[in-house]
Amino acid sequence: MPKKRRKEQGFEGDPLIPIMNLVCMLIPLLLYGAIFVRYMTLDVNAPKIAQGQPQEQDENKSLNLTVMITDQGFHFKVNPIHRLPWMNMSTDTASAGPDIPKKDDDWDFAEFNRKLKEIKDLHREEVNIILGAEDDIKFEVLIKAMDHSRGTPESPLFPVVTLTRGVV
Repeated sequence: MPKKRRKEQGFEGDPLIPIMNLVCMLIPLLLYGAIFVRYMTLDVNAPKIAQGQPQEQDENKSLNLTVMITDQGFHFKVNPIHRLPWMNMSTDTASAGPDIPKKDDDWDFAEFNRKLKEIKDLHREEVNIILGAEDDIKFEVLIKAMDHSRGTPESPLFPVVTLTRGVV
């Protein structure tokens, strides 16, 4: 006697259940992967916008240490009364040669650190430095310069870093 075929029944539930199952499995996977992503913050001061007249007597005495990073190397600018013999006398960064030229087509951070220590030895109370870079300088170079200018916890150099845009 022939067997009767049973009629196959389709899925009669909600069609969103398979998608919801997939999403429920992906959430723990994404949370597990988020552990490997680490965020780091750098304390950097933004340039201040002043509304009033600049205080002339404070500017005449302060160091005003500014380091510009160009494709040629590091350019140091300070208040003229605090200028050191190795610093370039020109006030125009673009036409002046760098105070610390690039070494083997790379920035000489060892010399940069040595010069900052020399400045810090002469100005122990100074904690501020202004860093600026040309638009084509890589971000890693700017971060390395910030790290070197802060020094180490044992011997801090200039822990208060202010970034400026471009070369001044």
